[in-house]
Amino acid sequence: MFDLILKDEDKKWLREHYPTLKIRKRDDGVSEIIGPFTFTMAFQGEGKPYVINPMPDYTEGIKIEDNYQIRIELRGSEFSDLPQVYETGLRLKKVAENKNIKPTDLHINPSGAACLCIRPEETSSLPDGFRLESFFNILLVPFFYAQSYFEKNNSWPWGQYSHGAGGLIEWYLGKGKLTVELLEDLLQRLQKNVNEWARIKTVLDPKHQIKGHHSCICGKMEKMRNCHPEVLRGLWKL
Repeated sequence: MFDLILKDEDKKWLREHYPTLKIRKRDDGVSEIIGPFTFTMAFQGEGKPYVINPMPDYTEGIKIEDNYQIRIELRGSEFSDLPQVYETGLRLKKVAENKNIKPTDLHINPSGAACLCIRPEETSSLPDGFRLESFFNILLVPFFYAQSYFEKNNSWPWGQYSHGAGGLIEWYLGKGKLTVELLEDLLQRLQKNVNEWARIKTVLDPKHQIKGHHSCICGKMEKMRNCHPEVLRGLWKL
């Protein structure tokens, strides 16, 4: 869990670096950051560093400057312990419609908030706890960079976990040997994805004997071996 309270240093940093974003407290007591969010980021390729706010003459990698209307709620949810980030200009909704994909394919939670990071990696992504500068530079800016890149190129700039339960399965597979403790933790997390757990529970039944040609658990009517092969491998392992 994170202490999602803005300190004076956070407020000062926001004023200096993103002056168009404003902090306000709602009637229900929840603090939020709202307004136009403009960023610049350059990315050199998978496994290489990225640069936020590069100098004008910076030429390495692919540089994107873009802006979105956003709202950041300083509270967690059933999907994440991080602040909840909403793109309020409906741009991502239009991208999903134009590409004939679901919002979840753009890493948007069913709540409408952005999935900035797979939940088991949240604390390792912010090892020093919640600081606004780290949250922006490590998670928020790269998320919207990836969205802008995908909108233009129809592909992601770096490897992505599948959304929702599928991403959890892929993450745990990457841990190497699955111990009893890891399996129990995975199953507990999967069960919290209420909408997806029913499908997963069915395919985990030995009588089901899930095959690669079965429809993918993500809901698309595609063969699972073509749609989410790593998730299929994880289900076999489970």
